[in-house]
Order: sequence, then C-alpha cells, then structure tokens
Amino acid sequence: MSANSLWLWVLIVTPISLKFPSIFLPLKPVIKPLLGSVILSMGLTLKVSDFKEILSKPKTVLIGLLTQYSVMPLLGWLIATTLYSKLPADFIAGQVLTGACPTGVVSNVYNFLAGANLALSLTLSGINTIVSPFLTPILTKLFAGKVVKVNAINLFLDMIQITLIPVVVGIWVNSKFSQKVEKVKPLLPVYSTIVVVLIVGFVVAAGREKILSLPVKSFELLALGALLHLLFGFWLGYVIPRLLGVPKVERITISIETAMQNSGLATVLAVSHWGALAALPAIFYSVVQNLIGPFVVKLFNWMIKRAGRKPAV
Repeated sequence: MSANSLWLWVLIVTPISLKFPSIFLPLKPVIKPLLGSVILSMGLTLKVSDFKEILSKPKTVLIGLLTQYSVMPLLGWLIATTLYSKLPADFIAGQVLTGACPTGVVSNVYNFLAGANLALSLTLSGINTIVSPFLTPILTKLFAGKVVKVNAINLFLDMIQITLIPVVVGIWVNSKFSQKVEKVKPLLPVYSTIVVVLIVGFVVAAGREKILSLPVKSFELLALGALLHLLFGFWLGYVIPRLLGVPKVERITISIETAMQNSGLATVLAVSHWGALAALPAIFYSVVQNLIGPFVVKLFNWMIKRAGRKPAV
C-alpha cells in the first residue's frame, strides 16, 4: 500500500463501508488523533533547515503561499456554486474547505518525481501547514459562510490540535533525533495511506443513509467538480508564478504544491463541522488527485527535461 495507490484503496473501502458500516463506526473517537498522527508524520520529514528557502527566495515562497490560499479556495467556491446549485449546501462547504486546506503530504513526493525544486516544496508544505489554522477558517467563512454556518473559532481550534501542534512536534523530533527518524521514514507514506483510508471508511459509514439516498447525478457532479478543481489548480498554480517572473522549475513546484490538497484534513474537518455529505467533495478530490496527479507529474518531468535540466529521476 503506497500513496500512489491511495485512490484505489479509497475506491475499495467505500463499498465495504457502505455494506458493513459497523466495521468503521467505532473509529469515531480516534478520527482526529489519527489525522493528527498523519500531520505529525509530515512534520517528521521536515527540519528547521528546510525553511532556508524563505531567506534565499522570499519572493518565490510568498508567491507560492499566496497562490495556495487564493487560487484553491476561490476555485472551490466558483466550481461548487456553479455545479452544486441544486445539491445540498453541504457540498459547497466541503468543496470550499477542500480548497482552503493546506498542501497534501504527497506533494513533496510528486515534486521529487517531477525533478522540481524539492527544497522549495518542503518549505511551502511546512509553511502552508503552519499557517493553515489561521487562514483556512477565515477563507472557509468568507466563501462558504453564506450557504452554511461556519464556526471559524471552532475550526481554528480544531486545526491547532490537528495540524499546528503535530507538525511543530514532528519538526522538533526530526531535528533532535534525525538518525532514529530516518529509520522510520520509509514507513510513513504507508502509514499515512492506511490512516486516510480508515478515515474515508468512517466518513462513508457515518453518512451511509444520506449517501445512499443521493441520486447518481450527484456523484457525477462531485467527480467533475473535483477534476476541474484539480486541473485548474495545476494550471493557475503554474500560470500565476509565470506571470510574476518565477523560473520554470520553481513554478512547476508551486503548481504541484497548489493543486495537491490535504484531502484527509478536509474530510475530517468537514464531517466534524457539517456531517458526512460535506466530506464527500474532499473524498472525491482525494481519489481524483491521486489518480490524475502522477500523469501531471510525468508531464512536468518532460517539461523539465525539455528545458535542459536533469530531473531527479
């Protein structure tokens, strides 16, 4: 089981959780701690020294941060209000929240495989996660507050516990005990994949009755919404830095960081604040980004080769 096969495991666990919800429902008390452990594992891949790009390329880092927290929430709102106008308002909230969440943990792997700027990728992932408790609630309130009730304070407190504390602890542990952490790093992607699959199983099981009552068209629109959100995220994450004079390899890095969302975080926050239906956009996004992402990475790898820079693989 690897991060690249996450989409497949999500597709496998979904019908199982619909058929046998009792398998996953007992996970409810530990869903947030489980996700926190995934964010902790992300922190274990980072060191304080990884943030050196802030000093060497502050403009590029700032552009990457602004792209992440402007493009994706706005895209989520535009796509959701266009496609989901006749569907439950929870879908709009879920799509916006998915866009307002920080970068997904797989973005660093994808940047490595693309031959992009891994140091910049690590920096952006770390900063995106650290600032997310402050920006995600505000952006979700701004874009989704008109269709659902958004308690920004509770969302902020949840994210402090689930994201900020675990990632800071992970960075500290990796900085102090790097040799020991190196031994477990190969296991972290597998562990993260297992946890996300379990979270999806719980969400689907918890919302079983509502999910089964939805028309087929709802799922088609959710899939289309996720695909458009991802592809436009990649495109705008590349075009905006290009217009601002960012070099090709760095704008590819920003593009990947922008489009690859932490759908596991969005799933947990959505089901905690609005229910299982609100989590469906994040689940669909998880499947689509892990299915389409590798093909986009291959395209970026080709672009870097064509530009004359030797890729990482």
